[in-house]
Amino acid sequence: MNGTDEDFAPDPLAAADELVRRLGSQRTEPAANPQLEALSLAVSANLPVLLWGEPGIGKSAGLQQLAAGLGVPLETVIASVHEPSDFAGLPIIGDDPATTGVPMAPPDWAVRLAAAGRGLVFFDELSSAPPAVQAALLRVVLERRVGSLPLPEPVRVVAAANPPSSAADDWHLSPPLANRFVHLQWTHDPRTVARGMAGTWPAVPLPVIDPARVPSAVARARGVVSGFLTARPGLAHHLPGDAEGRGQAWPSRSSCPARCRAPPDPWPNSTGSSCSPRVTVPRATGRTSPPRSTR
Repeated sequence: MNGTDEDFAPDPLAAADELVRRLGSQRTEPAANPQLEALSLAVSANLPVLLWGEPGIGKSAGLQQLAAGLGVPLETVIASVHEPSDFAGLPIIGDDPATTGVPMAPPDWAVRLAAAGRGLVFFDELSSAPPAVQAALLRVVLERRVGSLPLPEPVRVVAAANPPSSAADDWHLSPPLANRFVHLQWTHDPRTVARGMAGTWPAVPLPVIDPARVPSAVARARGVVSGFLTARPGLAHHLPGDAEGRGQAWPSRSSCPARCRAPPDPWPNSTGSSCSPRVTVPRATGRTSPPRSTR
């Protein structure tokens, strides 16, 4: 079989593709990183996490690393480009809806997570989603249901929101939705970025739970949270009076049980805190509240 010179000509993009592949290769190393430790701890405790940070500072990359370390699939959903029905489900009319009802069909990402039985779902640009979309997302975060499909309990929820300096058209988070999250300030360290450009990034620490310490950890957590609320009864439920504050971390009766899941007892080197409102984990910047929206 004879071929022309064009049949055997080298791919003009082959060398460029190889260059891109080599630039994309990287390694990790153990390094102290409080925000990665806080994210890993909250995800391991199956607490919904909301990351506040500027675009392009590694929120998605941190989630990809964490999912790879846990060995679970990661589904990224851009909340701001979806409709409420994408989370509430689309009605599917069967043969006899009066008898069987009308089920709400879930999107493909939820079906994949349900089939896997575990995983991470990452709702990006949450603060850019309009109120109707946030209302539909509340059921996903609170009840772990997408349409008529229940997500498996091992599926973890993480979201990200941008500060007003980078997205002036953002919305306030609805108070019920904001109250369901652990709020973390996500920043970048120039030294970490510089070393990463050389090919080495910090590894995501994975908490290791000591089964023998679980019973005592549960008892201690309940005692610490109960004692804290006894001393500070005003933090059992405190809805801020302004819209900006209600879209941030605030304590409620619904968030109190979550505090018992974040103390450091079962994790020898964790950075969790069970005594702060809404189980806010110490942030790398030392801030005590996430950025505020502009609406």
